[in-house]
Amino acid sequence: MMTLISDVMNRLMGRLTCRETLELLQQHLDGELPADQTRRVAEHLDHCRLCNEESDIYEQIKQAIMTSGVADPDVIQRLERFGERVGNGEIVD
Repeated sequence: MMTLISDVMNRLMGRLTCRETLELLQQHLDGELPADQTRRVAEHLDHCRLCNEESDIYEQIKQAIMTSGVADPDVIQRLERFGERVGNGEIVD
């Protein structure tokens, strides 16, 4: 219910919804978004604790993969589950 209220408020303020933000999160963290979308995702993350926490988790997984130099199957599985949760809308419900 809180996410629905947050999404309505975000829409009224011209911000991305949680779902929209999480769909763009990987590209945002990889620096692949145009400047306008980067600004909008960053603005949402500044105002949404839940999405910011998901961003932190994703960034930690990404850093673990980059640091280890080896793709640990457990880390890859966690990353795949994260992507599935975003795709299914489970993170924001």
